[in-house]
Amino acid sequence: MRDVVLGPTFSVGTAGPGDEAEGALAEWVRGGGCAFHVVRVGSHFTLTGQKADRHFWSPVLTLEVAEEDGPGGMTGVVRGRFNPSPGIWTGYMLTYLALLTIVLGASMWGLAQVVLGRTPWALAFVPGCAVVGGLMFWASAVGQRIAGPEMAAMESAVRGVFAEDDGATRA
Repeated sequence: MRDVVLGPTFSVGTAGPGDEAEGALAEWVRGGGCAFHVVRVGSHFTLTGQKADRHFWSPVLTLEVAEEDGPGGMTGVVRGRFNPSPGIWTGYMLTYLALLTIVLGASMWGLAQVVLGRTPWALAFVPGCAVVGGLMFWASAVGQRIAGPEMAAMESAVRGVFAEDDGATRA
């Protein structure tokens, strides 16, 4: 079974400093070599699929260009993180928060019913919320599997900018 990784990441080391890596990414976008929709703010780049190709599970790749102290001095590193679109992420988190609120409320109500010697029917909401939460987790695993080819294409394109496929790290 494949593991579900929340926010899969990767990093690409560059030969030059961070500002050269940032320039290479900017030129890749400006020169038309990038097949994705890109938004840039300083040294941060956000890649999404083209509007016509996007679907519910389409990933968003956030790139950050930084510098690290290496054996040969300062070198650039591009760190990428995949996440669902902000609307999907917000919806999931708000739903999990609502489920947690319902579980806490039902638990207190059920406990009050037990103390009063009544049937604790409010506790029936607890396993119901657990089932809904489990189904949501399963749906996110399916979504990650569906988005896998898009994530691989985005990562490969970023690695191609720096022509490095061997020495990079992935988490």
